[in-house]
Amino acid sequence: MNVLGIFVKQPIAGRVKTRLAADVGNDRAAALYAAFTEDVVNRFRGLANRRLLCHTPSDEPACDHFRDLSAGNYELWPQPEGPLGERLDRFFSDAFDAGAKRVVAIGSDSPTLPSFLVTEAFDRLAENDCVIGPATDGGYYLIGQGGRHRPLFDHINWSQPTVLRQTIAQMESVSARPALLMPWYDVDTLDDLELLRGHIAAMHATGESTSVPKTEVCLAERNDS
Repeated sequence: MNVLGIFVKQPIAGRVKTRLAADVGNDRAAALYAAFTEDVVNRFRGLANRRLLCHTPSDEPACDHFRDLSAGNYELWPQPEGPLGERLDRFFSDAFDAGAKRVVAIGSDSPTLPSFLVTEAFDRLAENDCVIGPATDGGYYLIGQGGRHRPLFDHINWSQPTVLRQTIAQMESVSARPALLMPWYDVDTLDDLELLRGHIAAMHATGESTSVPKTEVCLAERNDS
């Protein structure tokens, strides 16, 4: 059984995209993040045997928000309290305890993330213990495990450009054979937002599908540069 978890936050102004908000304001950053999340959730509705929205906070308003967003295509998995590493570890542990064979987690900061990379991640887990998709900021946009739960999230300095390197070192320390996907980008800063605008423009110019309709509408509402 393949399990996909998407880690998401309720788009509350002042609580999401704080680095981007420093340049565009809290309300604008929250609106952009809401659009990113909706596009990502819509893109992966039909992928994997089980799909979970791993959401924070875990209160009833957040559950209602993500229940509406899931439209019956995802289960809700409220993230527990604690650092990101502990929450990721719990997600993988719960998934394997429920019978999963291959488990992949992605974030919601990469609105243009192609579905083929997630499909490739599951495929690579057929012959590898772990899979990781490096992000251009030094972290990762995807991480997956196959077969069993492994402690991959210890000794990581989260939100630092060393996250990818430290995670690979942790994989090596537990003798896990990793597979590597192509790099992709998150949107966390104003420069990242300009990269997103340019990428969308390039896809339109070359006739490629963007698959980010909510993001495009939100971007068109105002120029943030």
